[in-house]
Amino acid sequence: MKIKKLTKLSIRKVLFVCNGNTFRSFSAEFLLKHYLDKHNIKGWNVFSAGLKKNNNKVDPEVIADLNALGVKKLHRAHHKLNKLLLKKFDLVIAMAQDQVDVLKNNFNYQHAILFNELVKDEKSSIWDIQDEVKDCDTNRIGVERKIDRTIQYIHDSIPKLFKNINERVYLFEDFAKGLKKREHRNGFPVIRLYETPNTLAFMSISIPSKEDGHILVIPKKRYIYFHEIPPKILKELLMVVQKIGAVLESDHGGYNVLLNNGRAAMQYVFHAHFHLLPRDNKDKIEIEGWSKKRLSIKQFVALNKKLKQKIANQ
Repeated sequence: MKIKKLTKLSIRKVLFVCNGNTFRSFSAEFLLKHYLDKHNIKGWNVFSAGLKKNNNKVDPEVIADLNALGVKKLHRAHHKLNKLLLKKFDLVIAMAQDQVDVLKNNFNYQHAILFNELVKDEKSSIWDIQDEVKDCDTNRIGVERKIDRTIQYIHDSIPKLFKNINERVYLFEDFAKGLKKREHRNGFPVIRLYETPNTLAFMSISIPSKEDGHILVIPKKRYIYFHEIPPKILKELLMVVQKIGAVLESDHGGYNVLLNNGRAAMQYVFHAHFHLLPRDNKDKIEIEGWSKKRLSIKQFVALNKKLKQKIANQ
């Protein structure tokens, strides 16, 4: 099966990845395609691949389960992942943590996200058959139960997955293109405040005890992390932050500039963006704090030296 050529409508490009591409990622691909077809949703290019070469055929139980769920067109060859294939997709969804690690270490690909991270907002894996059924070579009943359970879970998760892909991956880019005109995920209207050729500032999220929501400033093109934004666009972006900040300073008396970079830093939407929070002395807003960790002078110097070397080699 060849990847379809992208048209103007084919703007969402999603790749599922697992080890063998005969069970988990295979099922996720065809269940998402089935969901899109069932709801007549156009403009998606969905595919799957495996990290390892796999000459095994898809288990008949997988085919039977998918057929029972309404998925009929299933016959295609296994696909092994490569760097060229990775570049074709906006979003890479791994079925388990070991695949995220391989993508980082072997492919230098930093953007893969777990299936369950999108569905349940937790870093948990959908395990392969041999991970749960240790005697899978002799325990056919156990294998079939594992397949049934996993495919049913993936099927039941697809609506939430679809919603969260739109919300966490494509939402801000849709705002920039004018495709989402009504409201942000929290229900507040999106108000376009200022834009340049490469950036957009908009208001959409309410802040408690404030009469105006805080402001987001984004590059119109989606860059997942702050450090990936090209210098020219970054310069434009910072100019907009500065311009709006000056207004907030004169109108409110102060403001915070926040940027959450990476999931460990609480980045929810995978599109780099600045938050500008208008402040006053009575707003009772508390910026997230952190516990203090006391370093020795020796540790401090060693950390400084390590970071300095890495920055120099960047």
